[in-house]
Amino acid sequence: MNDVDVSKQIQQMVRFIRQEAEEKANEISVSAEEEFNIEKLQLVEAEKKKIRQDYEKKEKQADVRKKM
Repeated sequence: MNDVDVSKQIQQMVRFIRQEAEEKANEISVSAEEEFNIEKLQLVEAEKKKIRQDYEKKEKQADVRKKM
């Protein structure tokens, strides 16, 4: 193998490694975005549940006051 062939092979290896790194970075980014959206949805649902419970409690208190 001469110097030109070695250089071409090294450049090909570098391109391959960079492509693999970019693909892995994209996978990590997509995974992080999915995890974020799941966590956000869980937090929103938990807060909605809490608000509903607070509303029901206040509604019951209002009914009790009306009956008095």
